[in-house]
Amino acid sequence: MDEVPDSALRAAVRERLDYLDLLVEQADDPSKTTLADTVIPQLTGAWRDLLAAHEPDERGFCRICSSRRLLGRARCTVRRAAHLRLLADTGDRFAPGRRRFRCRPARRNLAARQ
Repeated sequence: MDEVPDSALRAAVRERLDYLDLLVEQADDPSKTTLADTVIPQLTGAWRDLLAAHEPDERGFCRICSSRRLLGRARCTVRRAAHLRLLADTGDRFAPGRRRFRCRPARRNLAARQ
């Protein structure tokens, strides 16, 4: 594959995604069917490639996102995005890496009361 500068790649991907969004909004049903037949395999293939590249090692560290200097596991942003975008409607509210508690409210300044 030819090397493409990161900024050009990001711009091209965003432009393609914007174009697909526009087609979904404005295309007729036969065009949407054709679009689904061609684009869905491309998108699922891209997700599979991303997830394979970010597969955790034997200790649970993402091979791309984690630094060996970290004491704990770094959250893999690709896997987190996959969970939020692809599995969010499954009801798995307490997925690994998600906190099960709400942040506590800030403590009030006791000096202000007196």
